[in-house]
Amino acid sequence: MVRVGLMALLLLVAGCSAGDGSEPSETTGASEELQVMRISSEEPGQGSQRPRAVVAPSASALSEAIGANVPESGSGTYLAAYWGEKPTGGYSMSVRSARLEGDRVTVRLSLKEPPRDAILTQALTYPYAVAVIRDLSPEGKAFTFADERGRELDWPVRRAGG
Repeated sequence: MVRVGLMALLLLVAGCSAGDGSEPSETTGASEELQVMRISSEEPGQGSQRPRAVVAPSASALSEAIGANVPESGSGTYLAAYWGEKPTGGYSMSVRSARLEGDRVTVRLSLKEPPRDAILTQALTYPYAVAVIRDLSPEGKAFTFADERGRELDWPVRRAGG
């Protein structure tokens, strides 16, 4: 039932996504800013109880790995990031950017918590984000995730597809 709900939610959000959320690419020294296109983000979702990420070489490989239909959005590395179970509504996340340094890709996430005095839905939520890093093959790359301040998140990263 949870998989069906996640698939329906991903299809709905992917169909309703307005902009592509991409940022311009620029190269500076040994570090390169990569172009990221958001497929789905900031939704409460249904997913992993613990933070984790999945990277794949295609939309179909990611779809198979997470049990949801991820729309094809061009060539690149597809990723799904899960923040884990949250006790209320008001939590959201999105993929902000990605940077390549040597063979290491650092994906920066925006993680938003509700204000302390907010009146919130009293239900478990599972914030997630799905994106594609344009024209980047995941082969031979190590992936790490960081918050908006650049602090590395100790999230397990699973590779899917071949």
